[in-house]
Amino acid sequence: EKTRSCLSPRVVGKAGKGAVRVANGHTQGRGGGDHAECQGVDADYKGSTLRSVWTLVNAVGWVPILGTVALSCALLIPFLGLARAQKLVWRVSTIYFRVVLWATGISYTVIGLENLEPLGNYFFVCNHESIYDIPIAFAALPFWLIAIAKSAIAYFPLFGWAVALGGTIFISRSNHKRAVESLDAGKESLLAKPRSVLLFPEGTRSDDGVVRPFKKGGLVLALQAGMDCVPVAICGTRRIVGRAVDKFEPIVACRVKVIVGKPISTTHMSFEDRDQLADRLHQEVVRMKNKWEDGVGNLGDVASPESFGNCFRSLPPSDKPWYGRMFGQFGKMFA
Repeated sequence: EKTRSCLSPRVVGKAGKGAVRVANGHTQGRGGGDHAECQGVDADYKGSTLRSVWTLVNAVGWVPILGTVALSCALLIPFLGLARAQKLVWRVSTIYFRVVLWATGISYTVIGLENLEPLGNYFFVCNHESIYDIPIAFAALPFWLIAIAKSAIAYFPLFGWAVALGGTIFISRSNHKRAVESLDAGKESLLAKPRSVLLFPEGTRSDDGVVRPFKKGGLVLALQAGMDCVPVAICGTRRIVGRAVDKFEPIVACRVKVIVGKPISTTHMSFEDRDQLADRLHQEVVRMKNKWEDGVGNLGDVASPESFGNCFRSLPPSDKPWYGRMFGQFGKMFA
């Protein structure tokens, strides 16, 4: 089973579809090794108050820096166009999330990217058990991502404004009419400029790590846009700091797996198939997460913790190599 590590990786084989990236250092055995790794090695990790402070300093301190950079992309819209400016915002957001993960000290590995076309656009449907699920998804999935999020996030100074500029589809939980209008606008945007979408259809973080039934609202957008849905199981983030975000907790620098399933086509589905689609995606995410918890098979190499340099260097490859040749990594942001 092919794996891709997103942390301090060395590349094995050719890049592109089916590429394999293996983390330096640790190796992963078969037959329960991954479960033992999480429940055994990580179980010995103690929460660190000092690391919590360090993470908080970076999470807050980088917001005005990278937030200002992201908002400055609005000035480039007349020259680059809205779509390219939004893609640049996504690149900057990815850097921010990687910095947060670096400060936290966790390691993560992505498994199953060979199931996807490198230049495809997908609806990534994930479980949600920790505030770290969002940084992990943005940092680990090498696709231009926009998210479906609750509208309240847009009002956070700098961070929320940058998220809005990046093309996030905001849904009002209290106003059904406005939510429908947002989904319709999102559909038109995706049809005009295809991108991948990140969705946590449980609606909120799980209290106990059990994957809750998936809500169908966001999946309707996938049906309307005719996009393939990809089940994604994010495993291990709950150990980092738990579900709560309203109190200060010592951070556990543990190991995380992101397991990417096979795409489910919505081409021949209609609005009436939304329940079936939600159930099928839910079953697949639960199956993959249970496989990780049970330690069945080889679930990938164990990555080393992120290096600070990789927060800026480890960006997904540009689909416009001309920019990369002309301007290096910075130029890829505009691709």
